[in-house]
Amino acid sequence: MAAVGFTTTYIFISFLPPLLWLLFYLHEDRNPEPRIFILLVFAGGIASALLAVLFEVIAYGDKELSGVIGYLYPSMNFCKVTDAALGIDARCPVFLFFLGIAVIEEYVKYLAVKFLVLHRKVFDEPIDAMIYMITAALGFAAIENYFFLSDVFRSDIPLGLQLAASRFIGANLLHALSSGIVGYFLARAFFSPYRHHFLALGLVTASVLHAFYNYFIITESTFPQGVTMLILLLSTMALVVLVEFERLKRRTPTEAALDQTAYQKPQ
Repeated sequence: MAAVGFTTTYIFISFLPPLLWLLFYLHEDRNPEPRIFILLVFAGGIASALLAVLFEVIAYGDKELSGVIGYLYPSMNFCKVTDAALGIDARCPVFLFFLGIAVIEEYVKYLAVKFLVLHRKVFDEPIDAMIYMITAALGFAAIENYFFLSDVFRSDIPLGLQLAASRFIGANLLHALSSGIVGYFLARAFFSPYRHHFLALGLVTASVLHAFYNYFIITESTFPQGVTMLILLLSTMALVVLVEFERLKRRTPTEAALDQTAYQKPQ
């Protein structure tokens, strides 16, 4: 019973930070989305994290599964570089290593939205793109927290709480902001004849920013300005996402009606 209670506690702590960010963004939505679809996309974000792990294993071959996959598809292990100081073993420049991970994670979060709500009637205004992308991202962040925190909580509860708090203002926020950027470009794509270009630009932009975040986190001990760069990066992303979120949210009823007639959702 004690073990069950302990597991429940750290699951709760793992999910709490992303849920707090989710409540913040949902509170800002003037026309709340149906709760069932918010829950569905949040669960889809969790599933997308598991899919990301599979893709990352295939791409980087750094876990047990890679032994089988690497044998069957040796060309898939495309990125290896050894950096003992950073504890990284990859077959490419370090930033490209992080960029590859970021591309995978941003794309699978988008896939969760694409397959679960993008073509449903509830997805009926531009702001929905940002809301659902952020929701999927926070589902992703929640299960990522669980994997990061489970071992720490078993050995050092205070450290686990400290790590959960740091992820709340770090990795969890990063996931929400990067997917919010994808959501903004997805919203813009509805009204552009180059809608696929907008979507691709959103994914590339989010992936590059995500990669810089990971790079600054990992190189913090060897790069004195790393913390400053992290703060600057997250602050800039937060400002951009909030400004564009408010801009989409404040569309007049007439503009919203025109939105619904102008919609041409990306395929």
